[in-house]
Amino acid sequence: MNTRDKIISLLSQSKEPLKAGEIASELKKGNANIRKILSNLYKEGKIKKAGFGEYISSVNISNKSVNVLVKDVNVKNKSVNIEDPEAKKLINMEINKYRKAYFKRLKINDPEAYKEMRKARNRYLKNWRADNPDYNKKWLSEYHKKHPEKFREYQKRYWFKKAMS
Repeated sequence: MNTRDKIISLLSQSKEPLKAGEIASELKKGNANIRKILSNLYKEGKIKKAGFGEYISSVNISNKSVNVLVKDVNVKNKSVNIEDPEAKKLINMEINKYRKAYFKRLKINDPEAYKEMRKARNRYLKNWRADNPDYNKKWLSEYHKKHPEKFREYQKRYWFKKAMS
């Protein structure tokens, strides 16, 4: 039995996803060698990724392991339950960071595609606002209760802008 077969059998016997280091220590092989083999097995579709640096056998995916994959996510090298509100904030911060970087690169590399994306976003927001006309009213009333001094400043700017146009 070669190393590839040993890795697949080890992953299929394991109930939880395994990292490359764990597999290397179990098989008494070099970490770099195991990582390369895992990469090739993943490309061939014989194993699946279960998180950052964690692998699971594609044959042995049961409902239980799928639920673990959906509920637990690796963020900043920590396993996080995505149902936790604090975890959702952390995940959204990471997503937004990468999203902003992507848009910066797109704006520089392909300005026309960036322009089209902005137009599509504006169309979407315009349609959403038309479908939800009370959203701004609700937001303003809540904001007014929390920050009356800021709301007064907002009103001054709004009416000044209206008067100048």
